[in-house]
Amino acid sequence: MPNGSNRTRKQHYVPQVYLRGFAPQYLKTDSEKNKIAKSTYGVFYYDLEERKQSKIAVPVNSICIEKDLYEVTGKSGEIVYDNRLENRFSRLESRYAELRTNIKNKAFIKENYKTNSFLTSDEKLHLMGYMTIQLLRTPTFLSLALKVAKEVWKNDKSEEQLKNIVRIQCLSFIDTYCRNDEKYVDNNKKFVGISDNQFEILGSIIGPMVGMSFMIGVDNKSRLITSDNPVYIRNSNKECLMKGEVVQNDEIIFPITASLCLIMVGGENKDKYPKNCLFEITDEWRKHIFEAMCRTTDRKIFSNHKFDKDELKIIDGVLNDKAKGDTECHILT
Repeated sequence: MPNGSNRTRKQHYVPQVYLRGFAPQYLKTDSEKNKIAKSTYGVFYYDLEERKQSKIAVPVNSICIEKDLYEVTGKSGEIVYDNRLENRFSRLESRYAELRTNIKNKAFIKENYKTNSFLTSDEKLHLMGYMTIQLLRTPTFLSLALKVAKEVWKNDKSEEQLKNIVRIQCLSFIDTYCRNDEKYVDNNKKFVGISDNQFEILGSIIGPMVGMSFMIGVDNKSRLITSDNPVYIRNSNKECLMKGEVVQNDEIIFPITASLCLIMVGGENKDKYPKNCLFEITDEWRKHIFEAMCRTTDRKIFSNHKFDKDELKIIDGVLNDKAKGDTECHILT
């Protein structure tokens, strides 16, 4: 485990392994174990706050990072349990890389467009788990959780103590998740080591996903994008969510690579789509995914290409909507 000067201080809230799926270099490889040095992977970005795009691709190891984002501190401000969460994220990301490879290996087989059961139950569960953790690990979510913690504890605890509480409550369960097997599950099928508060947090995100349709879209043009907050969730029952009620989401969009995207549909539109299928992404679908990433982003969107005039027009449209206060009922807005 890293410690002292060897400790990882620049911590990614969007994993490098994920971002590499949107780099031009990823298209040139046939597997995760490729011959291209990982340090050479880069992505183009558009900064929606400054309204400008990068002239060249920037290394994925230089973006979506914050110093000591996941560290817990002691009474004197010292780091305790160096990189514990960071190391757990590393294990989680290795699982994701395997999952992505498995999906990719069967997504480009034309016969699979005919299947009514494209993803296995295990693949669906891992996608739901990965998306949930991705939401919880973002600076946006951690900041919202800290705000809630301040309201609960008032002036009883320092900000550093509250930051520790937020990280422990929102993220420490990953240790249990990464070693998920029968040894860590009790007779009630609950994970041993996860508190009631942690179950409540997880349930608020995973609960509305249950029963939604799963669709994997294939973009043969490989022009899908992602963002610094890559899980788009739309739920039109925001008032019910604020009351703590579990209401199925209307839609979830999670780009997997520049060529693959998970789309989940629930609510009133669920019956309009197959429950578990593979389909080809059309220009209309590509635009829809692009808009979703522009709406869910905190600041930057990423791609394997420079954004063209049509894409820039979409960005302007979304920014104009945001200026008018249109947030489309995204769960974090």
